[in-house]
Amino acid sequence: MAHTLRFCSWNIQVGMKRAHILNVVKHERDFRHLDVLALQEASAHAHGDDASSIAHVLGETYGSYHHVYNLLKTLPQANALVWNRARVQFNAIEHHTLPTHIQVHLPRAERALLNRLKRQTRVNLVGDGAWENFSVRVCAAHLDVLGYRFKRQQFRAVLDDLRARSPVDVMILAGDFNTFRIGGRPTWAQLKHDAAELGLRAISDEIIFTQRALRVKQKLDEIFVASPHTFRSRVWTLDVGGSDHLPMFAEITFD
Repeated sequence: MAHTLRFCSWNIQVGMKRAHILNVVKHERDFRHLDVLALQEASAHAHGDDASSIAHVLGETYGSYHHVYNLLKTLPQANALVWNRARVQFNAIEHHTLPTHIQVHLPRAERALLNRLKRQTRVNLVGDGAWENFSVRVCAAHLDVLGYRFKRQQFRAVLDDLRARSPVDVMILAGDFNTFRIGGRPTWAQLKHDAAELGLRAISDEIIFTQRALRVKQKLDEIFVASPHTFRSRVWTLDVGGSDHLPMFAEITFD
């Protein structure tokens, strides 16, 4: 019998269009029956945090976890997980803080550029639990905006942390990796090569773009999956407003 995990990853741009986001979640059928929603750049407002508001819209069986890791001007910036408690049980959710540019080895020119910018904390949110008869680990990651080698170092830190954890039946690493390209370069192939060392396969290669700003389309988001079990996947985006990123959906099926 086949088992399908329904997943979505979405950078919601610090909830600046919160009402629009909640309306999308309420009315777009792709959000129905989600098992897990991984959020980047969630925030908190007068009526509470974005994750709990989205969970409320999705239904009474949904829970949420929201971790603030940075302030973007006055807005809290958070990674979050929202999940269907009838199908997924998380017994632990941890946040792994990623290194800053002063904590890793970088070429002098790249370090000089990053020294001019305000430092921002970045995290990978890691939820461990169970889905049906599978042990599951879901990660919501958000890498820094600038620095090609710096982002590679942050991604390696994500992988090193996951490598040190106990094996699971299903591991999903998703989020905003800020893999900007100009004229198709850089290819960011090294990130996928590094992920493959941990058994993580990018299932979202067919997606052309996930972010649009100033009429420029970029592929900034990815979904990686690792499992000792055979699986197939279907991945798509939804062309909706509410954020400068598109929500990316995946149905991951195990036979």
